[in-house]
Parts: sequence; structure tokens; C-alpha cells
Amino acid sequence: MKIVLIALLTVIFVGCTTTYPPITEYRISVANQKSNTPLHSAKNATIKVSQVFVRSSLMSKKMKYVVGNYKEYAYNESEWAEQPNKALSDVIVKALEDSAVFKHVSSYKSFSSSDYTLETNVVAFTQHFSSDEKSSFVKIDITFSLIDNSSLKVIASKHIVKEKKTEAPNAQSGVKALNELLSTTLREMVVWLAKDCN
Repeated sequence: MKIVLIALLTVIFVGCTTTYPPITEYRISVANQKSNTPLHSAKNATIKVSQVFVRSSLMSKKMKYVVGNYKEYAYNESEWAEQPNKALSDVIVKALEDSAVFKHVSSYKSFSSSDYTLETNVVAFTQHFSSDEKSSFVKIDITFSLIDNSSLKVIASKHIVKEKKTEAPNAQSGVKALNELLSTTLREMVVWLAKDCN
């Protein structure tokens, strides 16, 4: 009986001390969007940034990647620090604030009215691996739509697709490359808005 009790306690103790690998959290972060080149500005106009429209996989903190053409997996030891749909909305707001193109920029959380609304549809914000998983690249596919709030009509749109090879086939390199592509994409967005809001 004593041996059975010791064996049972050992199993319970071992089961309770199982360690799991630490999870690394990654942030979506972009470079400051202040431009050295003077931009046209809509100094008297205000703009609200809607929460981005994304695939369901970008509404979770799970960091997913694609292998080959069809297989999608989630990293076990890496995840986003916050849901990408929220993080992307926030960096778009920050990019527009940095650019100083508009008199005021508000987020989808605000109840204030604005002259324009910017809608963003993210089709791809993904890391893709080769079939043998020895190399990877990232892809961004985003469409921006500018809505005139007085008419509720889309007055301009911009579709941007970019790809970039990663330094290594891992999560950290994927996040770095995605952030670099996103910085470039947001610079193009700012220039486009500065032109179409005048």
C-alpha cells in the first residue's frame, strides 16, 4: 500500500511540474511616418480610421504561416502581442498623425464626426514558407478606401501588394520583414491621401 501511495504521489507531482516552452510575443510596429519631402496637406480636414477588415486568422493572437500553396499552421512558441486587426488599425492612426496631413485623426473608438473615413481591407499579412521550409517570404495585400462622409461615397482607393524575402525561415525574421513592408506601405498610403484629399 505504501509503494502504491508513493507511486501515485510521484505521478501527480510530475504531472503538476510539466514545463512548457516560453511563448515569445511579437509586436506590429512601424517606422515614424514624418516625411522630409513636403506633402500636400488637408489642414482643415479631419479623418477617422475604421477598424481594419481582415481574415479571421488575423483576429487572433495566434501567429500563423503558410507552407507551399495550401497548408496553414500556427507557431507553437510565438504569437502576436495583440490581435493584428487592432494593431494594424492603431499603426494606421499613428502613421496619419505622424504625417500631419490632416487637422485631426481619430480612431474607430472615437464618437467624433469627421470629414473623411479611411477603410482598410487586409487580404494578406502573412509569412510564406517554401515546401521544404528552408526559406520564406512575407506578403502584404492591402486596399485602402477613402470615403467622403458628406456623401458616404468612396472617392478614391489604393491597392498595395508587396513581398519581401526574410533573413531566415523563422517567426522573428517574418515579423521583422512584415514590419518593414508595412512601414513602406503606410508611407505610400500617406502620400496617396495627401494627394487625393486636396
